[in-house]
Amino acid sequence: MSKQVSNAKEVELSSDNKSMLWGSFFSKYLFEFFIVFLGVYLAFLFTDYQDAHRERQIRIKYYDSLIFEFEGFYQHLQSEESKLLKAMEVVKQIKAGNEPKIALMDFHYLYNGIAVRTAFNSQNFQAIDHGLLKSIIGGIYLLEKLEGNIERFNQFQMHALIPYLHEGKPMYDGNGQLAATLNWYPQLVEEIYNTNKLLQDIVRNRAIPDMKRGKDHLESLSVWQLPD
Repeated sequence: MSKQVSNAKEVELSSDNKSMLWGSFFSKYLFEFFIVFLGVYLAFLFTDYQDAHRERQIRIKYYDSLIFEFEGFYQHLQSEESKLLKAMEVVKQIKAGNEPKIALMDFHYLYNGIAVRTAFNSQNFQAIDHGLLKSIIGGIYLLEKLEGNIERFNQFQMHALIPYLHEGKPMYDGNGQLAATLNWYPQLVEEIYNTNKLLQDIVRNRAIPDMKRGKDHLESLSVWQLPD
């Protein structure tokens, strides 16, 4: 009888040992699985962080490119304005009934819009807010208008004004009115001048400040707060 009790206790102990072994085995591999899972998760998290950080840096650099481009364009508009003011004085004299001599003017349009064009051909528009994007797209009309008027002005100079200057032909008729082939001059000068002034105001007081605010806001965000 005592042997049977002893055997029963041994079986019970053996069963407990097996349970402990299985429990230890399960706990060990569960812990190892958790460590592997945690490592993979942290690796993905770090990769996402790197990608988000890289994306933010790209967006900030894109803002820098836009600011640099528009600051250069503003300086160009200012330099052209000094020439336009001289031409506007001639226009004022013409309108006053005087007969000023019309001289050749070297108007230029030097805005190439590399940063803006690049945005159309990539996903860089994601880098700027919708309000600023709308302003840039809306300003394209004025840019095209200025470029087109300057091109027309230079063509008219070549085909109409230069012959008058070379041949010494009178620019005004007997009534002091501008010759018909030169009637384009006052209107085009005024259009170019007004468009130049309007673009200066937009670029200096709206576009560049908006870009700087957008860049500052982007720099203040954490990488996890970047807008889509």
